[in-house]
Amino acid sequence: MDDATLRPEFLRRMEGSDGDAGRGLKAGLKAMLRLRCSHINGDAYSVRMHSEELADLGAKPGLIASLARPVKLMREDLVSAPHAAALRFAEILTDYPRGLEVEAREELRAHFSAEEVGAIIEVIAVTNAWNRVTRGSE
Repeated sequence: MDDATLRPEFLRRMEGSDGDAGRGLKAGLKAMLRLRCSHINGDAYSVRMHSEELADLGAKPGLIASLARPVKLMREDLVSAPHAAALRFAEILTDYPRGLEVEAREELRAHFSAEEVGAIIEVIAVTNAWNRVTRGSE
């Protein structure tokens, strides 16, 4: 079977959405969210890209490696409580068949403003879309 050919205009719109998503969030948090979603989605290309992005931002190898596992299994010294809440929310939005856990949403809102929560949702949504484009066109 031939590789998928995606229309250039579609990819430009995706790139525009990606560049705009998460405005106002720190680069490290955005990269962590992208890496965690990419791990869940099994997108090896994106895992490598976002791991390198985090390393370039100065993240420790232990943190980068730990993002392959659910946040509930991470060592508490690797991420702050706000970042853990954002990562848990990303896990639920990415791979939770029954809907959003109320506790996860409340925990996220305890650490972030309404605008920041919106920005987190944008990053998660765009990352999941990219992961599906990447995996679908392999």
